[in-house]
Amino acid sequence: MRYHIIALVALCALLALWASAPVLAEDMPVVVDQPLTSAEVAVAEAERAEQRRVCQQLLIDLGYLTGKADGIIGPRSAAALEEFQRDFRLEVTGELDADTEAALLNLTETVENAEALQQRLTELRYMYGITDGIFGERSQAALKLFQLLNGLEVTGKADEDTRQKLFAEDAEALPEQLTDGSKGEAVTAIQEKLKQLGFLTGRVDGSYGKSTTAAVKRFQQHLLEQGVDPNLDIQVSGVATAMTQKLLLDPDYTSYVRDLAPGDTGEEVRRVESRLNLLGYMDRSADETFDDYAVQAAGMFREDAGLTGDAFDRAFIDALFSENAPTATRYLPHDILSGDEGRAVREVEEALVRGGMMTRTPIGKYDTVLVAVIDNLHRYLVERGSPYAALFANPKSLTLEAQRALETDLLGYVQDVNADCESKDEIRRVQCRLYWQYYLQKYNVDGVFGASTVEALKAFQEANGLPVTGTADRATQLALLSDDSIRNPRPYRVEVDIDNQRVYVYERNESGGYDKTQEFVCSTGLNDATPRGIYLDGFPANIWHEFGQFSNTWARYSYEIEGNIMFHSVLFSEPDAGKMYVDTKQMLGQKASHGCIRLAVEDAKWIFENCKKGTLVIVIY
Repeated sequence: MRYHIIALVALCALLALWASAPVLAEDMPVVVDQPLTSAEVAVAEAERAEQRRVCQQLLIDLGYLTGKADGIIGPRSAAALEEFQRDFRLEVTGELDADTEAALLNLTETVENAEALQQRLTELRYMYGITDGIFGERSQAALKLFQLLNGLEVTGKADEDTRQKLFAEDAEALPEQLTDGSKGEAVTAIQEKLKQLGFLTGRVDGSYGKSTTAAVKRFQQHLLEQGVDPNLDIQVSGVATAMTQKLLLDPDYTSYVRDLAPGDTGEEVRRVESRLNLLGYMDRSADETFDDYAVQAAGMFREDAGLTGDAFDRAFIDALFSENAPTATRYLPHDILSGDEGRAVREVEEALVRGGMMTRTPIGKYDTVLVAVIDNLHRYLVERGSPYAALFANPKSLTLEAQRALETDLLGYVQDVNADCESKDEIRRVQCRLYWQYYLQKYNVDGVFGASTVEALKAFQEANGLPVTGTADRATQLALLSDDSIRNPRPYRVEVDIDNQRVYVYERNESGGYDKTQEFVCSTGLNDATPRGIYLDGFPANIWHEFGQFSNTWARYSYEIEGNIMFHSVLFSEPDAGKMYVDTKQMLGQKASHGCIRLAVEDAKWIFENCKKGTLVIVIY
């Protein structure tokens, strides 16, 4: 109250002084400002509020402020203004002064709004999706990523240094995102690196499918376990985002996450064992236990890599997963058991094939078929009185000694095989070898020395420069048992790779060898319905083939392999090129048929038109 009285007294004194002042005749008229009307005041305030709102929106667009631009400079707006003023080297007042307002408005010359920032970040592939003009978390994360990879302070705000770098002509763009269905060199590049780092177990084929998606997921999970910078926004999605690719293909990237010790378990153990397998040190399938066999194989690698000590540390991991990691001359040998898979099993199968004891294509699996073959081998050796018979007494287990015995002349020449031979086992062994050399059909491997066997022997002898007698004497059998003998010289050999869903065509060259000239993507039978083996009597059957057991189902260019098993095109609902079941074309590259081998129309046509009866050897494995 006291202060109000003092102010009133002072005002009265000033009024009295003004009233007593003389009025000069020559003085100019005094112009008194007219007070603004209430409407004019309202308009001016609205204009000022709009200016504040525009500046707030710019702060939002640049990532300094969140929420709605309402034209009211409250505490949050003041804090945003302070940050902006610091970044743009202005006096830090927290107020929307003239210099700050000018700096904000001048930004419209290069960045009119958040949408322009989003468009540039999208163009450089730091973010994906729509550019909606809302500079929220998604946009700020992309801007942080740009700042991180370009050596800027990571703020998520479009300060002056960030804007200059972002809109520069030479701003670095990230690679295009890859996902399921992508194809090409970029896919091949990441598959090769994923394979090298032990994340991909499938084949490198330039096609982004299920195995690549799973491998990318494993890599992304690995990055998180390594403690990757959160600003890189790595998610376990299986999508090879630009950042995922950049980290994966970085030559300085190390996949080390922790030391390993004997007995350790987990996904990192599986990754190490996968790499040891790929380099040839391990033969057993990778699992999640660092057992004695894996430890010994890792020790072999460490020695070949010139590493000192016995630790499975960062130096070991970096050497193991490097591009120039040494490969093994031979895997660490081991006993094998029924149920095992790998090279040791395949080598046993190959020895049995060379010795004429097996007609099945080696698949590297110690399954019931292989158990039966070894059981038959044991019986055969017992009947021959072989001292090695005891090594094969248990058909579900093969020691190292038994495996080495198969590499000797255990299954060499025993006696001449002809019409006078009484041993069905020896006849069958000769027939098996004729089968593998493409001279005899599988159904003729019956232990009976008949006309088909004589004809096949004569053809083999003629092709290999031997006396054409039709008798499998020592010289003929030694040639048959050799990997260097000349196979039936047919113009074409077509191989069907079931595991990789590919068909490879080889054409005979002038020197008698075969050159691969075609590669087709195919679909073989579900549930292993396509029979493996060697087929010699295939022939082109029908330009349009109707499947009587399935209504409205046709295929083009059927080529009979054996019985109801054929090469043919993808499927049609009618004998009309425009009536294709599109999904059967989309399924190429994966198992989908009832046993036949489906191909693209043009690929089925190639086999149909080029491979006449008697010109083709078909090998399905």
